[in-house]
Amino acid sequence: MKVTNIPLFANHFMQARWRWNHLRGTTLEEYQERRARQIVAYTWQHAPFYREHWAKEIDSACENWRTLPMVDKQLMMEHFDMFNTRGITRGEAMEVALQAERSRNFRPLFKGLTVGLSSGTSGHRGLFLASEWEQAGWASTILARALHSVPHSRLRVAFFLRSNSNLYEQIGGILIAFRYFDLMQPLAEAVAALNAFQPHIIVGPPSLLGFLAEERLRDRLHCILERLISVAEVLEPQEEKQIEAAFNAPVHQIYQCTEGLLAVSCAKGSLHIQEDIVLLQFEPLPESSGERVLPIVTDLWRRTQPIIRYRLNDILQLEVSPCPCGSSFRVIRTIEGRCDDICYFESLTGGIRPFFPDTLRRMILLASPHILDYQVVQERQGQLRLHLSVTPNIPFKRVVQEVQASAATMLAQYDCRSAEVSVEQGLVPLPPGAKRRRVMRVSR
Repeated sequence: MKVTNIPLFANHFMQARWRWNHLRGTTLEEYQERRARQIVAYTWQHAPFYREHWAKEIDSACENWRTLPMVDKQLMMEHFDMFNTRGITRGEAMEVALQAERSRNFRPLFKGLTVGLSSGTSGHRGLFLASEWEQAGWASTILARALHSVPHSRLRVAFFLRSNSNLYEQIGGILIAFRYFDLMQPLAEAVAALNAFQPHIIVGPPSLLGFLAEERLRDRLHCILERLISVAEVLEPQEEKQIEAAFNAPVHQIYQCTEGLLAVSCAKGSLHIQEDIVLLQFEPLPESSGERVLPIVTDLWRRTQPIIRYRLNDILQLEVSPCPCGSSFRVIRTIEGRCDDICYFESLTGGIRPFFPDTLRRMILLASPHILDYQVVQERQGQLRLHLSVTPNIPFKRVVQEVQASAATMLAQYDCRSAEVSVEQGLVPLPPGAKRRRVMRVSR
């Protein structure tokens, strides 16, 4: 779906530009407070879950919204039917999202809404709903913040993700030529398509960008890029340097999730929190002496699926120095969560095939609704060891069969040989303070 309501899109775009250039200090604080109170008031009237969740704050929810009880993905999914304001049931939304996953057709709407499924880094699947108005706001803000300047000619952007969405399709058609590339497309085919398309910008997970950097160094990829934009996974410093060196172009970031658009890199490369879109409160991690924090998200715009005082599991480090770009929007120095590896399997036609973490994550979580958490370890090519935490009193043998069938289907879908997939019940205990890597390749 291309942009169909150009006046709506243009209005959002100009407002996003204005807010970035003019909201500072107390003006920004007053804007956030006004938007937050409006969202809380609307949510109180239209979202039954929140009314119940805030029952003890009935007389002061708008004034004291910063201390309202928190929510998280588990609560949202458990109460999805009453969490959203459009009366969409979890079963309806899940069926639409799963059908899109199976058919690879992500364009159909449900009751005028875009429906998406995101497994996230916590191991739990998350559903999201977005109206046409919210889609236009999201897409126009991405353009206003990620382009940095209005292009003089049509900009060509290649976008690599495991699944497409109406949200992403909204970007194309006005200022840029947008082309979606399935993350599971064979690398040789993707390189050939990129050489034909000649994008100015490539957007994708850093693991994929690393592969493209190797192809560039081997003189098989011939794109002259203005920028690369990293999404969906943690961008490690060494990866950033390698990719920038290969393309002689900067690598920027977009940090977003089911819960909203959280941060976008400015022209100077700093990852700014989008403080006119989301208000982030921070919960310090005691063991890190305050250096590391967990974000608590309040989305200042979304009404279909309100996100108010929503606690994320991502571990962040904040920058204390002001950004040379001049914006007062706070800067995230580091995102420490979402650190995964790529696993490899043998292709039927010879050679090996990379499987990116998000593909493996979805292979597991789409296999059974009873999987609560997981770890994936690949110790050698063509092998996987899975550790699963499942719903109590569910026959584990059945879950094992479902996961192994899902793995076989995934490998067959991408023309790979069958793999040795072992499944164990329970997660491997971690030392205190250690981060869990849910997808980990331990051999190189």
